Amino acid sequence: MQRARVMSSTMPSLPRTGRGKARSPARSVAALFMGIVGLSACAHPPAAAPAAMAPASPIAWSELGADAFARARAQQRLVLVDGSAEWCHWCHVMDATTYRDPEVLRVVGANFVPVRVDIDEKPDFEERYREWGWPATVVLTGDGTEVGRYKGYQAPAKFLAILQSALAARGTAASEPHTSSTAAHLSEAEIAAVAASTSQTLDGLWDADQGGWGGPQKLPLAWDNAWMLDRARRHDGPDALERALFALDQQRKIIDPVWGGLCQYSTDGNWLHPHFEKLIAMQAGAIDNYATAYGLTGDASWLSTARQIRGFVDAFMTSPDGGFYATMDADLDAHDPGRPLVSGHDYYAKDDAARRALGIPRIDEHEYPRENGLVIAAYATLGETSKDAGAIAAAERAAARILAAHATERGGLTHVEGDRGPVLYLADAAAFGFGLVRLYEVTHAKGYLDDASRIAAFLLRELAAPGGGFFESTPDPSAVGVLAERRIPFENDVMAARFLAHLARAVPTDAYRAAIAGALSAVATHDAIDDRGRMIGDLLLAFEETRDVR
Repeated sequence: MQRARVMSSTMPSLPRTGRGKARSPARSVAALFMGIVGLSACAHPPAAAPAAMAPASPIAWSELGADAFARARAQQRLVLVDGSAEWCHWCHVMDATTYRDPEVLRVVGANFVPVRVDIDEKPDFEERYREWGWPATVVLTGDGTEVGRYKGYQAPAKFLAILQSALAARGTAASEPHTSSTAAHLSEAEIAAVAASTSQTLDGLWDADQGGWGGPQKLPLAWDNAWMLDRARRHDGPDALERALFALDQQRKIIDPVWGGLCQYSTDGNWLHPHFEKLIAMQAGAIDNYATAYGLTGDASWLSTARQIRGFVDAFMTSPDGGFYATMDADLDAHDPGRPLVSGHDYYAKDDAARRALGIPRIDEHEYPRENGLVIAAYATLGETSKDAGAIAAAERAAARILAAHATERGGLTHVEGDRGPVLYLADAAAFGFGLVRLYEVTHAKGYLDDASRIAAFLLRELAAPGGGFFESTPDPSAVGVLAERRIPFENDVMAARFLAHLARAVPTDAYRAAIAGALSAVATHDAIDDRGRMIGDLLLAFEETRDVR
């Protein structure tokens, strides 16, 4: 995995909450139909970005796995993990500056086993360290004990201090064990109380001036938008529709007027300073939101915006086989040391012809099941509200592609096509299962229900945690130490509960009801909700969607 180019502008760290907590939002790949995903972000920029045309890092990176830790033990070294995303600007900057610094290279070469993780390809690593932004630096001992974790871009001098501190602390390192949930399932009264409190929290983060929730960065929070639209549908609150439509109108400002893709977010507390990377999960969330707004209002302008974004997905992010690609870079030639970088600010100011004359920004052509499930669900909504048979057909084609390329005999799905290893992920199963059930709901084709039921059986059989909820992945025999500890992830457990709720309406079983109650109880704690900040619309939707099947 080689990265070389850098941008000519700086990027501030990206907090996830409107209440002052400096956390970087997630995914993966990430993440952000969820208001997610899951959003992945680069964090902690330097005072100024270095010049373009920087060569790739000279470090010989190893893969994350048992071999790297065995080598560290044999050589009495620490393991230095660089968690980064291929589309991440400040990951490129760190390659071009810090990982070319002679003293950094000397210290790393003498004392560390360097490991690079593409967080889009490792959902479990992404979920564990997403709050540290990208790039995230993690230092571990050879037995997998965590020495330290460090957020975002690190300039050479600061990074050298981090390395020296880690070397000094390695004898006293101790990772905090992560335990699964053992709490009793919440009662209906307790769920109602948590739901009311969570809704009140989100209402308190509403930005009446700019629209959306929280700041200072303005994020197109699809699940928060979806929650407000759902409230409007149920006539729950006099201003729900007004807020939802204002947020959606404001975030139109970060849609590329030429190609139609939705940018990841905007800086400076308003919607006028977009950062140009485009994640497919965020396109999915926006299509779903605008299609839902059209269904509620009959206003054709919302449908036009949904189709504008779909046009970008169809033109740039759809494979010849019908699956959906993962991401498009913010800049042109950020991965090619032999070509001059064109920053997104310059590139996206051009018209279609001028852009194409320069070339197309790099597209990550992985077709991840999680992201495809989110787009399938969004296209189902678009087809349902607008009677667009083409959207349904595109969703069905993507479903067939992912099932053919990723389905396993165990019922789960491989994250990367062709990877037949033992590790399967909750993120892929829950979101793709959700997409299949939404397809069933709009087509009534029983085959989608059968496929979704097989995925649900996998969840209950291989990912269910003893005390309730679901683990992020099946056991990884190559993982060492803290990385072998299985976690119960908020975002993906919420998606699992929603998937099972939709499935349980068509195929009601006590097993689904129990699993839904366990997943909600595992994540619906005050600490977990507070940690999510403004990204809590998905939990509120889960409370509502599971009401009749718990």
